[in-house]
Amino acid sequence: MAVMIPERPREYAPESLEGEMFSALEKLSDQYYVVHSFKNVHVTDNVMHEGETDFLVFHPEKGIICIEAKAGNVRYSNGMWCYSDGKPMKHGGPYNQASSNKWDLLGSIQRSALSDLQYRCKLLHAVWFPSVKKSDLRSERFPAEFDRRITMTMEALNDPQNALDDIFSIELGKGIKTELSESDTKRLLREIICPEFNIFPTRGFDIELKKITFHRLLKEQQGILNYLIDQRTAVINGAAGTGKTMIAVEKATRHANEGEKVLFLCYNVFLKDYLEDTYGNENIDYCTIAGFACSICHKSEPNYSEASERIIDMYLTGRFPYRHVIVDEGQDFGNDDIEEADILNTIYETVTESDTAGTFYVFYDSLQMIQSHKLPAFISEADCKLTLYKNCRNTHNIAITSLRPISERTPKLFEGAMSGVPAGIHYVDDAGEAGKAVKEVITALKNDGINDVVLLTCETENVSCLSTEVKDGKVFGKQFTTCRKYKGLEADAIILTDVGKDIFESEKVLRFYVGASRARVRLEVITTMNDEDCTDVLKNVLQYKKRIKKPKRDLAVALNAFASIMMEIE
Repeated sequence: MAVMIPERPREYAPESLEGEMFSALEKLSDQYYVVHSFKNVHVTDNVMHEGETDFLVFHPEKGIICIEAKAGNVRYSNGMWCYSDGKPMKHGGPYNQASSNKWDLLGSIQRSALSDLQYRCKLLHAVWFPSVKKSDLRSERFPAEFDRRITMTMEALNDPQNALDDIFSIELGKGIKTELSESDTKRLLREIICPEFNIFPTRGFDIELKKITFHRLLKEQQGILNYLIDQRTAVINGAAGTGKTMIAVEKATRHANEGEKVLFLCYNVFLKDYLEDTYGNENIDYCTIAGFACSICHKSEPNYSEASERIIDMYLTGRFPYRHVIVDEGQDFGNDDIEEADILNTIYETVTESDTAGTFYVFYDSLQMIQSHKLPAFISEADCKLTLYKNCRNTHNIAITSLRPISERTPKLFEGAMSGVPAGIHYVDDAGEAGKAVKEVITALKNDGINDVVLLTCETENVSCLSTEVKDGKVFGKQFTTCRKYKGLEADAIILTDVGKDIFESEKVLRFYVGASRARVRLEVITTMNDEDCTDVLKNVLQYKKRIKKPKRDLAVALNAFASIMMEIE
Protein backbone atom coordinates (compact mmCIF):
# COMPACT_ATOMS: atom_id res chain seq x y z
CA MET A 1 0.00 0.00 0.00
CA ALA A 2 1.32 3.44 -0.93
CA VAL A 3 2.28 5.99 1.71
CA MET A 4 -0.62 8.45 1.55
CA ILE A 5 -0.09 12.01 2.76
CA PRO A 6 -2.35 12.75 4.50
CA GLU A 7 -3.62 9.31 5.46
CA ARG A 8 -7.17 10.24 4.43
CA PRO A 9 -8.24 12.50 1.54
CA ARG A 10 -8.38 16.19 2.22
CA GLU A 11 -11.74 17.89 1.80
CA TYR A 12 -13.01 17.62 -1.77
CA ALA A 13 -16.23 17.98 -3.75
CA PRO A 14 -17.81 14.53 -4.32
CA GLU A 15 -18.34 15.27 -8.02
CA SER A 16 -14.57 15.72 -8.45
CA LEU A 17 -14.09 11.95 -7.88
CA GLU A 18 -10.90 12.72 -5.94
CA GLY A 19 -11.94 10.18 -3.30
CA GLU A 20 -12.08 7.42 -5.94
CA MET A 21 -8.72 8.52 -7.34
CA PHE A 22 -7.25 8.60 -3.83
CA SER A 23 -8.43 5.02 -3.23
CA ALA A 24 -6.96 3.89 -6.53
CA LEU A 25 -3.54 5.41 -5.83
CA GLU A 26 -3.60 3.99 -2.30
CA LYS A 27 -3.30 0.49 -3.82
CA LEU A 28 0.14 1.23 -5.29
CA SER A 29 3.13 -0.46 -3.64
CA ASP A 30 4.73 0.95 -0.50
CA GLN A 31 7.55 2.45 -2.58
CA TYR A 32 5.14 5.16 -3.75
CA TYR A 33 4.40 8.36 -1.86
CA VAL A 34 1.17 10.10 -2.83
CA VAL A 35 0.29 13.60 -1.65
CA HIS A 36 -3.29 14.72 -2.03
CA SER A 37 -3.77 18.44 -2.62
CA PHE A 38 -0.10 19.42 -2.65
CA LYS A 39 0.12 23.18 -2.16
CA ASN A 40 3.08 25.21 -3.34
CA VAL A 41 3.30 28.86 -2.34
CA HIS A 42 6.25 31.15 -3.03
CA VAL A 43 6.89 34.86 -3.38
CA THR A 44 8.96 36.16 -6.32
CA ASP A 45 9.66 39.87 -6.82
CA ASN A 46 7.24 40.59 -3.99
CA VAL A 47 4.43 38.78 -5.82
CA MET A 48 2.79 35.73 -4.24
CA HIS A 49 2.37 32.68 -6.45
CA GLU A 50 0.02 29.94 -5.30
CA GLY A 51 -0.40 26.53 -6.88
CA GLU A 52 -2.19 23.33 -5.92
CA THR A 53 -1.49 19.94 -7.45
CA ASP A 54 -4.39 17.52 -7.05
CA PHE A 55 -2.07 14.54 -6.67
CA LEU A 56 1.71 14.45 -6.43
CA VAL A 57 3.13 10.95 -6.96
CA PHE A 58 6.73 10.23 -5.98
CA HIS A 59 8.73 7.05 -6.50
CA PRO A 60 12.40 7.14 -5.35
CA GLU A 61 13.56 5.15 -8.39
CA LYS A 62 11.27 6.74 -11.00
CA GLY A 63 10.70 10.40 -10.13
CA ILE A 64 7.75 12.74 -9.54
CA ILE A 65 4.51 13.27 -11.43
CA CYS A 66 2.24 16.28 -10.80
CA ILE A 67 -1.32 15.22 -11.66
CA GLU A 68 -4.20 17.60 -12.38
CA ALA A 69 -7.60 15.87 -12.05
CA LYS A 70 -10.70 16.86 -14.05
CA ALA A 71 -13.91 14.86 -13.57
CA GLY A 72 -17.23 15.15 -15.38
CA ASN A 73 -17.79 16.73 -18.79
CA VAL A 74 -14.75 18.65 -19.98
CA ARG A 75 -14.57 20.30 -23.38
CA TYR A 76 -12.25 22.44 -25.49
CA SER A 77 -13.92 25.14 -27.54
CA ASN A 78 -12.87 28.41 -29.17
CA GLY A 79 -9.33 28.03 -27.89
CA MET A 80 -10.41 27.48 -24.27
CA TRP A 81 -10.87 24.60 -21.88
CA CYS A 82 -14.36 24.76 -20.40
CA TYR A 83 -16.52 22.97 -17.86
CA SER A 84 -19.80 21.39 -18.92
CA ASP A 85 -21.65 24.62 -18.13
CA GLY A 86 -19.42 26.55 -20.53
CA LYS A 87 -17.46 28.30 -17.79
CA PRO A 88 -13.76 28.66 -18.78
CA MET A 89 -11.23 26.84 -16.62
CA LYS A 90 -8.61 28.78 -14.74
CA HIS A 91 -4.90 28.71 -15.54
CA GLY A 92 -5.46 27.96 -19.21
CA GLY A 93 -6.80 24.47 -18.71
CA PRO A 94 -5.66 21.28 -16.97
CA TYR A 95 -2.51 20.62 -18.99
CA ASN A 96 -1.17 24.14 -18.56
CA GLN A 97 -2.06 23.99 -14.87
CA ALA A 98 -0.31 20.64 -14.38
CA SER A 99 2.73 21.91 -16.26
CA SER A 100 2.76 25.12 -14.22
CA ASN A 101 2.60 23.15 -10.98
CA LYS A 102 5.50 21.01 -12.14
CA TRP A 103 7.67 24.06 -12.86
CA ASP A 104 6.68 25.62 -9.52
CA LEU A 105 7.83 22.44 -7.78
CA LEU A 106 11.08 22.52 -9.74
CA GLY A 107 11.53 26.11 -8.61
CA SER A 108 11.06 25.06 -4.99
CA ILE A 109 13.77 22.42 -5.41
CA GLN A 110 16.11 24.91 -7.10
CA ARG A 111 15.65 27.43 -4.28
CA SER A 112 16.32 24.83 -1.61
CA ALA A 113 19.46 23.16 -0.29
CA LEU A 114 18.54 20.24 -2.57
CA SER A 115 19.03 22.15 -5.82
CA ASP A 116 21.34 19.48 -7.25
CA LEU A 117 18.42 17.03 -7.29
CA GLN A 118 16.93 18.85 -10.28
CA TYR A 119 19.48 16.95 -12.38
CA ARG A 120 18.88 13.58 -10.66
CA CYS A 121 15.11 13.35 -10.39
CA LYS A 122 12.66 13.19 -13.29
CA LEU A 123 9.83 15.67 -12.95
CA LEU A 124 6.76 15.14 -15.12
CA HIS A 125 3.14 16.25 -15.29
CA ALA A 126 -0.10 14.58 -16.30
CA VAL A 127 -3.87 15.10 -16.43
CA TRP A 128 -6.39 12.56 -15.14
CA PHE A 129 -9.93 12.43 -16.61
CA PRO A 130 -11.57 9.82 -14.31
CA SER A 131 -14.96 10.13 -16.04
CA VAL A 132 -13.62 9.50 -19.55
CA LYS A 133 -12.59 6.22 -21.14
CA LYS A 134 -9.43 5.98 -23.19
CA SER A 135 -11.48 5.13 -26.28
CA ASP A 136 -13.38 8.43 -25.94
CA LEU A 137 -10.21 10.36 -26.69
CA ARG A 138 -9.34 8.72 -29.99
CA SER A 139 -11.50 10.85 -32.29
CA GLU A 140 -11.19 14.14 -30.47
CA ARG A 141 -9.00 17.03 -31.53
CA PHE A 142 -7.04 18.62 -28.74
CA PRO A 143 -4.80 21.65 -28.37
CA ALA A 144 -1.02 21.51 -28.62
CA GLU A 145 -0.49 21.03 -24.86
CA PHE A 146 -2.47 17.76 -24.95
CA ASP A 147 -0.69 14.44 -25.34
CA ARG A 148 -2.19 10.99 -24.81
CA ARG A 149 1.02 9.77 -23.13
CA ILE A 150 0.48 12.19 -20.23
CA THR A 151 -3.28 11.60 -20.03
CA MET A 152 -4.87 9.23 -17.54
CA THR A 153 -8.45 8.06 -17.94
CA MET A 154 -11.16 6.01 -16.21
CA GLU A 155 -9.09 2.84 -16.69
CA ALA A 156 -6.50 4.19 -14.27
CA LEU A 157 -9.04 3.88 -11.44
CA ASN A 158 -8.57 0.11 -11.74
CA ASP A 159 -4.91 0.08 -12.75
CA PRO A 160 -3.06 3.30 -11.87
CA GLN A 161 0.27 1.43 -11.88
CA ASN A 162 0.22 0.85 -15.65
CA ALA A 163 -0.72 4.46 -16.42
CA LEU A 164 1.94 5.88 -14.10
CA ASP A 165 4.66 3.57 -15.42
CA ASP A 166 3.84 4.71 -18.95
CA ILE A 167 4.34 8.35 -17.89
CA PHE A 168 7.49 7.63 -15.85
CA SER A 169 9.00 5.96 -18.92
CA ILE A 170 8.92 9.21 -20.91
CA GLU A 171 12.42 10.51 -21.60
CA LEU A 172 13.22 14.12 -20.73
CA GLY A 173 14.96 16.46 -23.12
CA LYS A 174 18.10 16.90 -21.03
CA GLY A 175 18.49 13.18 -20.48
CA ILE A 176 17.66 13.48 -16.79
CA LYS A 177 17.39 10.16 -14.97
CA THR A 178 16.14 9.51 -11.45
CA GLU A 179 19.19 8.58 -9.40
CA LEU A 180 18.44 9.30 -5.74
CA SER A 181 20.31 7.95 -2.73
CA GLU A 182 18.43 6.92 0.40
CA SER A 183 19.51 10.20 1.98
CA ASP A 184 18.28 12.18 -1.06
CA THR A 185 14.90 10.48 -0.79
CA LYS A 186 14.50 11.21 2.91
CA ARG A 187 15.47 14.86 2.50
CA LEU A 188 13.26 15.35 -0.55
CA LEU A 189 10.31 13.98 1.41
CA ARG A 190 11.11 15.85 4.63
CA GLU A 191 12.06 19.22 3.15
CA ILE A 192 10.10 19.57 -0.11
CA ILE A 193 7.28 17.11 -0.63
CA CYS A 194 5.61 16.87 2.78
CA PRO A 195 7.02 19.35 5.30
CA GLU A 196 3.60 20.95 5.82
CA PHE A 197 1.58 17.80 6.40
CA ASN A 198 0.78 16.15 9.70
CA ILE A 199 1.22 12.40 9.40
CA PHE A 200 1.02 11.64 13.11
CA PRO A 201 -1.53 8.90 13.81
CA THR A 202 -3.35 10.85 16.51
CA ARG A 203 -6.97 11.91 16.64
CA GLY A 204 -6.83 14.84 19.03
CA PHE A 205 -5.85 18.23 17.63
CA ASP A 206 -4.35 19.16 21.00
CA ILE A 207 -1.94 16.21 20.84
CA GLU A 208 -0.91 17.02 17.27
CA LEU A 209 -0.36 20.67 18.11
CA LYS A 210 1.92 19.73 21.02
CA LYS A 211 3.97 17.36 18.87
CA ILE A 212 4.45 20.00 16.20
CA THR A 213 5.46 22.56 18.81
CA PHE A 214 7.91 20.20 20.53
CA HIS A 215 9.72 19.52 17.25
CA ARG A 216 10.16 23.20 16.45
CA LEU A 217 13.51 24.65 17.40
CA LEU A 218 13.09 27.29 20.07
CA LYS A 219 15.09 30.50 20.00
CA GLU A 220 17.46 29.13 22.61
CA GLN A 221 18.20 25.98 20.61
CA GLN A 222 18.53 27.97 17.38
CA GLY A 223 20.95 30.28 19.17
CA ILE A 224 23.15 27.33 20.13
CA LEU A 225 23.18 26.13 16.52
CA ASN A 226 24.15 29.57 15.29
CA TYR A 227 26.89 29.75 17.93
CA LEU A 228 28.32 26.41 16.82
CA ILE A 229 28.78 27.64 13.25
CA ASP A 230 31.95 29.46 14.31
CA GLN A 231 32.86 27.25 17.27
CA ARG A 232 34.98 24.19 16.56
CA THR A 233 34.51 22.63 19.99
CA ALA A 234 31.78 22.94 22.60
CA VAL A 235 30.36 21.17 25.65
CA ILE A 236 26.60 21.67 25.97
CA ASN A 237 24.65 20.79 29.12
CA GLY A 238 20.89 20.54 29.34
CA ALA A 239 18.21 18.77 31.32
CA ALA A 240 15.96 16.17 29.70
CA GLY A 241 13.71 17.69 27.06
CA THR A 242 15.83 20.77 26.32
CA GLY A 243 16.62 19.63 22.79
CA LYS A 244 20.18 18.31 23.11
CA THR A 245 19.72 15.38 20.74
CA MET A 246 17.65 17.52 18.36
CA ILE A 247 20.47 20.07 18.13
CA ALA A 248 23.11 17.34 17.85
CA VAL A 249 21.30 15.66 14.95
CA GLU A 250 20.67 18.97 13.19
CA LYS A 251 24.36 19.92 13.52
CA ALA A 252 25.44 16.51 12.21
CA THR A 253 22.99 16.76 9.30
CA ARG A 254 24.26 20.19 8.29
CA HIS A 255 27.83 18.90 8.09
CA ALA A 256 26.71 15.76 6.26
CA ASN A 257 24.79 17.78 3.68
CA GLU A 258 28.04 19.55 2.87
CA GLY A 259 29.50 16.14 1.98
CA GLU A 260 31.57 15.86 5.18
CA LYS A 261 31.79 12.64 7.21
CA VAL A 262 30.37 12.75 10.74
CA LEU A 263 30.75 10.29 13.62
CA PHE A 264 27.77 10.50 15.98
CA LEU A 265 28.50 8.69 19.24
CA CYS A 266 25.99 7.82 21.95
CA TYR A 267 25.75 5.22 24.72
CA ASN A 268 22.40 3.47 24.32
CA VAL A 269 21.74 0.98 21.53
CA PHE A 270 18.04 1.92 21.40
CA LEU A 271 18.94 5.56 20.81
CA LYS A 272 21.51 4.66 18.15
CA ASP A 273 18.99 2.50 16.29
CA TYR A 274 16.32 5.20 16.48
CA LEU A 275 18.65 7.91 15.15
CA GLU A 276 19.87 5.66 12.36
CA ASP A 277 16.34 4.76 11.28
CA THR A 278 14.92 8.26 11.59
CA TYR A 279 17.79 10.51 10.50
CA GLY A 280 19.86 8.13 8.38
CA ASN A 281 22.38 9.89 6.16
CA GLU A 282 25.13 8.30 4.10
CA ASN A 283 27.64 10.76 5.57
CA ILE A 284 26.71 10.14 9.23
CA ASP A 285 27.75 7.01 11.13
CA TYR A 286 25.60 6.57 14.25
CA CYS A 287 27.46 4.35 16.75
CA THR A 288 27.41 3.48 20.41
CA ILE A 289 30.82 4.02 22.00
CA ALA A 290 31.03 0.25 22.57
CA GLY A 291 30.08 -0.49 18.97
CA PHE A 292 32.62 2.02 17.65
CA ALA A 293 35.38 0.49 19.76
CA CYS A 294 34.49 -2.99 18.49
CA SER A 295 34.37 -1.78 14.91
CA ILE A 296 37.79 -0.15 14.72
CA CYS A 297 39.44 -3.02 16.62
CA HIS A 298 37.56 -5.70 14.67
CA LYS A 299 36.48 -7.42 17.88
CA SER A 300 33.19 -8.58 19.33
CA GLU A 301 33.81 -6.99 22.76
CA PRO A 302 34.96 -3.39 23.28
CA ASN A 303 38.54 -2.75 24.34
CA TYR A 304 38.69 1.01 24.83
CA SER A 305 42.45 1.18 25.42
CA GLU A 306 43.12 -0.63 22.16
CA ALA A 307 40.53 1.53 20.41
CA SER A 308 42.27 4.67 21.67
CA GLU A 309 45.58 3.40 20.29
CA ARG A 310 43.97 2.60 16.93
CA ILE A 311 42.57 6.14 16.74
CA ILE A 312 46.04 7.57 17.38
CA ASP A 313 47.47 5.38 14.59
CA MET A 314 44.74 6.59 12.26
CA TYR A 315 45.56 10.19 13.15
CA LEU A 316 49.28 9.75 12.54
CA THR A 317 48.69 8.10 9.16
CA GLY A 318 45.83 10.41 8.12
CA ARG A 319 43.31 7.54 8.02
CA PHE A 320 40.76 8.74 10.55
CA PRO A 321 37.67 8.96 8.33
CA TYR A 322 35.68 11.63 10.18
CA ARG A 323 36.00 15.37 10.04
CA HIS A 324 33.34 15.98 12.68
CA VAL A 325 32.49 14.10 15.87
CA ILE A 326 29.34 14.64 17.93
CA VAL A 327 28.84 12.93 21.30
CA ASP A 328 25.36 12.63 22.77
CA GLU A 329 24.68 11.24 26.27
CA GLY A 330 28.18 12.43 27.20
CA GLN A 331 27.56 11.96 30.93
CA ASP A 332 27.52 8.17 30.41
CA PHE A 333 31.04 8.11 29.01
CA GLY A 334 32.48 8.38 32.52
CA ASN A 335 32.71 4.71 33.43
CA ASP A 336 36.15 3.44 34.42
CA ASP A 337 37.06 1.58 31.22
CA ILE A 338 36.27 4.52 28.96
CA GLU A 339 37.93 7.04 31.27
CA GLU A 340 41.12 5.04 31.71
CA ALA A 341 41.48 4.77 27.94
CA ASP A 342 40.99 8.56 27.63
CA ILE A 343 39.13 7.85 24.42
CA LEU A 344 37.08 11.06 24.38
CA ASN A 345 40.17 13.22 24.58
CA THR A 346 41.91 11.07 21.95
CA ILE A 347 39.07 11.58 19.48
CA TYR A 348 38.94 15.27 20.34
CA GLU A 349 42.64 15.78 19.59
CA THR A 350 42.39 13.71 16.42
CA VAL A 351 39.68 15.83 14.79
CA THR A 352 40.72 19.25 16.11
CA GLU A 353 44.46 18.99 15.48
CA SER A 354 44.21 17.55 12.00
CA ASP A 355 44.58 19.62 8.83
CA THR A 356 40.87 19.29 8.06
CA ALA A 357 39.84 21.75 10.78
CA GLY A 358 37.27 19.38 12.21
CA THR A 359 34.82 19.95 15.04
CA PHE A 360 34.01 18.15 18.29
CA TYR A 361 30.82 18.66 20.30
CA VAL A 362 29.63 16.94 23.48
CA PHE A 363 26.04 17.08 24.75
CA TYR A 364 25.27 15.87 28.27
CA ASP A 365 22.97 16.02 31.30
CA SER A 366 24.56 15.38 34.69
CA LEU A 367 21.11 14.50 36.08
CA GLN A 368 20.88 11.53 33.70
CA MET A 369 24.11 9.94 34.91
CA ILE A 370 22.67 6.46 35.44
CA GLN A 371 25.26 4.45 33.49
CA SER A 372 28.31 5.76 35.37
CA HIS A 373 29.12 7.34 38.74
CA LYS A 374 31.05 10.38 37.57
CA LEU A 375 31.23 12.77 34.67
CA PRO A 376 34.01 12.17 32.14
CA ALA A 377 37.08 14.28 32.85
CA PHE A 378 36.71 15.82 29.39
CA ILE A 379 33.38 17.35 30.47
CA SER A 380 34.21 18.28 34.05
CA GLU A 381 37.48 19.95 32.99
CA ALA A 382 36.07 21.77 29.97
CA ASP A 383 36.86 25.49 30.02
CA CYS A 384 33.61 26.60 28.46
CA LYS A 385 30.21 25.00 28.93
CA LEU A 386 26.92 26.11 27.44
CA THR A 387 23.62 25.35 29.15
CA LEU A 388 20.16 24.81 27.69
CA TYR A 389 17.20 25.61 29.93
CA LYS A 390 14.01 25.80 27.86
CA ASN A 391 12.08 22.56 27.69
CA CYS A 392 10.87 21.69 24.20
CA ARG A 393 9.73 18.10 24.76
CA ASN A 394 7.49 17.76 27.81
CA THR A 395 4.39 19.60 28.83
CA HIS A 396 4.76 21.97 31.78
CA ASN A 397 3.14 19.45 34.13
CA ILE A 398 5.35 16.53 33.08
CA ALA A 399 8.49 18.64 33.41
CA ILE A 400 7.56 19.54 36.99
CA THR A 401 6.74 15.94 37.95
CA SER A 402 9.98 14.53 36.53
CA LEU A 403 12.11 17.08 38.39
CA ARG A 404 10.27 17.30 41.72
CA PRO A 405 12.19 14.47 43.50
CA ILE A 406 15.57 15.91 42.43
CA SER A 407 17.19 18.66 44.47
CA GLU A 408 19.12 19.98 41.47
CA ARG A 409 16.27 21.58 39.62
CA THR A 410 15.47 25.04 38.31
CA PRO A 411 12.19 26.79 37.50
CA LYS A 412 13.78 27.88 34.21
CA LEU A 413 13.08 24.39 32.90
CA PHE A 414 9.36 25.06 33.14
CA GLU A 415 9.40 28.40 31.31
CA GLY A 416 7.72 28.33 27.94
CA ALA A 417 6.62 24.69 28.24
CA MET A 418 3.15 23.95 26.90
CA SER A 419 0.36 23.23 29.32
CA GLY A 420 -1.03 19.72 29.59
CA VAL A 421 -2.83 17.33 31.90
CA PRO A 422 -1.04 16.41 35.16
CA ALA A 423 0.67 13.06 35.50
CA GLY A 424 -1.37 10.22 36.94
CA ILE A 425 -0.16 8.10 39.87
CA HIS A 426 -1.96 4.77 40.10
CA TYR A 427 -1.68 3.01 43.46
CA VAL A 428 -2.03 -0.79 43.42
CA ASP A 429 -1.55 -3.51 46.02
CA ASP A 430 0.47 -6.07 44.09
CA ALA A 431 1.85 -7.20 40.70
CA GLY A 432 -1.51 -8.62 39.64
CA GLU A 433 -3.22 -5.28 40.17
CA ALA A 434 -0.29 -3.55 38.45
CA GLY A 435 -0.97 -5.48 35.25
CA LYS A 436 -4.66 -4.65 35.46
CA ALA A 437 -3.88 -0.96 36.01
CA VAL A 438 -1.53 -0.89 33.00
CA LYS A 439 -4.25 -2.39 30.79
CA GLU A 440 -6.75 0.21 31.95
CA VAL A 441 -4.29 3.06 31.39
CA ILE A 442 -3.48 1.86 27.85
CA THR A 443 -7.19 1.71 27.04
CA ALA A 444 -7.78 5.20 28.46
CA LEU A 445 -4.88 6.60 26.44
CA LYS A 446 -6.21 4.97 23.27
CA ASN A 447 -9.62 6.54 23.91
CA ASP A 448 -7.85 9.89 24.09
CA GLY A 449 -6.27 9.27 20.70
CA ILE A 450 -2.82 8.35 22.05
CA ASN A 451 -1.31 5.16 20.63
CA ASP A 452 2.40 5.97 20.91
CA VAL A 453 2.81 4.42 24.37
CA VAL A 454 5.96 2.94 25.94
CA LEU A 455 6.21 1.10 29.27
CA LEU A 456 9.36 1.72 31.32
CA THR A 457 10.48 0.02 34.52
CA CYS A 458 12.64 1.74 37.12
CA GLU A 459 14.15 -1.69 37.86
CA THR A 460 15.25 -4.39 35.41
CA GLU A 461 12.91 -6.32 33.14
CA ASN A 462 13.30 -9.61 34.99
CA VAL A 463 12.36 -8.23 38.43
CA SER A 464 9.61 -5.91 37.21
CA CYS A 465 6.06 -6.46 38.40
CA LEU A 466 5.23 -6.91 34.69
CA SER A 467 7.92 -9.55 34.00
CA THR A 468 5.37 -12.35 33.54
CA GLU A 469 3.48 -10.32 30.94
CA VAL A 470 6.47 -9.69 28.63
CA LYS A 471 6.21 -11.19 25.14
CA ASP A 472 8.85 -10.32 22.52
CA GLY A 473 9.84 -7.19 24.39
CA LYS A 474 6.27 -5.97 24.71
CA VAL A 475 3.59 -5.86 27.38
CA PHE A 476 -0.01 -5.76 26.15
CA GLY A 477 1.30 -4.87 22.70
CA LYS A 478 3.40 -1.89 23.86
CA GLN A 479 7.20 -1.67 23.99
CA PHE A 480 8.56 -2.54 27.43
CA THR A 481 12.10 -1.75 28.56
CA THR A 482 14.08 -0.04 31.31
CA CYS A 483 14.59 3.64 31.99
CA ARG A 484 18.31 3.10 31.39
CA LYS A 485 17.87 1.62 27.93
CA TYR A 486 15.27 4.14 26.81
CA LYS A 487 17.32 7.17 27.78
CA GLY A 488 17.55 9.66 24.93
CA LEU A 489 14.26 8.55 23.37
CA GLU A 490 10.70 9.79 23.84
CA ALA A 491 7.07 8.83 23.30
CA ASP A 492 3.70 10.55 23.42
CA ALA A 493 2.88 8.64 26.61
CA ILE A 494 5.08 6.86 29.14
CA ILE A 495 3.77 4.38 31.68
CA LEU A 496 6.36 4.21 34.46
CA THR A 497 6.27 1.04 36.57
CA ASP A 498 8.05 -0.37 39.64
CA VAL A 499 8.19 3.03 41.33
CA GLY A 500 8.75 2.03 44.93
CA LYS A 501 9.90 3.93 48.00
CA ASP A 502 13.51 2.92 47.37
CA ILE A 503 13.41 4.60 43.95
CA PHE A 504 12.96 7.97 45.65
CA GLU A 505 15.34 7.41 48.54
CA SER A 506 18.54 6.51 46.69
CA GLU A 507 20.52 7.31 43.58
CA LYS A 508 17.78 5.40 41.75
CA VAL A 509 15.76 8.60 41.79
CA LEU A 510 17.62 9.56 38.61
CA ARG A 511 15.91 6.61 36.94
CA PHE A 512 12.55 8.15 37.84
CA TYR A 513 13.70 11.46 36.35
CA VAL A 514 15.00 9.80 33.17
CA GLY A 515 11.90 7.65 32.72
CA ALA A 516 9.34 10.36 33.47
CA SER A 517 11.04 12.90 31.24
CA ARG A 518 10.66 10.60 28.20
CA ALA A 519 6.93 11.50 28.04
CA ARG A 520 5.82 14.20 25.64
CA VAL A 521 2.18 14.72 26.59
CA ARG A 522 1.12 12.02 29.08
CA LEU A 523 2.83 10.41 32.06
CA GLU A 524 1.25 7.58 34.05
CA VAL A 525 3.00 6.09 37.11
CA ILE A 526 2.17 2.65 38.53
CA THR A 527 3.26 2.10 42.15
CA THR A 528 2.69 -0.34 45.02
CA MET A 529 3.66 2.19 47.70
CA ASN A 530 1.43 2.12 50.77
CA ASP A 531 0.54 4.98 53.12
CA GLU A 532 3.67 4.52 55.21
CA ASP A 533 5.92 4.55 52.13
CA CYS A 534 4.25 7.68 50.82
CA THR A 535 4.66 9.41 54.18
CA ASP A 536 8.38 8.60 54.24
CA VAL A 537 8.89 9.98 50.73
CA LEU A 538 6.93 13.12 51.52
CA LYS A 539 8.93 13.85 54.67
CA ASN A 540 12.42 12.65 53.76
CA VAL A 541 12.65 13.30 50.02
CA LEU A 542 10.21 16.06 49.14
CA GLN A 543 10.57 17.91 52.48
CA TYR A 544 6.79 18.17 52.67
CA LYS A 545 5.86 20.70 55.40
CA LYS A 546 2.09 20.44 55.39
CA ARG A 547 0.06 18.13 57.56
CA ILE A 548 -0.21 14.73 55.89
CA LYS A 549 -3.87 13.66 55.88
CA LYS A 550 -4.08 11.17 53.05
CA PRO A 551 -0.51 10.08 52.21
CA LYS A 552 -1.23 8.70 48.75
CA ARG A 553 -3.13 11.73 47.57
CA ASP A 554 -0.73 14.12 49.31
CA LEU A 555 2.24 12.49 47.54
CA ALA A 556 0.49 12.81 44.21
CA VAL A 557 -0.18 16.49 44.85
CA ALA A 558 3.43 17.03 45.93
CA LEU A 559 4.57 15.50 42.64
CA ASN A 560 2.15 17.69 40.68
CA ALA A 561 0.01 14.67 39.79
CA PHE A 562 -3.43 13.24 40.47
CA ALA A 563 -3.98 10.01 42.41
CA SER A 564 -5.88 6.96 41.23
CA ILE A 565 -6.41 4.28 43.85
CA MET A 566 -7.83 0.98 42.64
CA MET A 567 -9.25 0.15 46.08
CA GLU A 568 -10.63 3.58 46.93
CA ILE A 569 -9.68 4.59 50.47
CA GLU A 570 -11.51 7.34 52.29
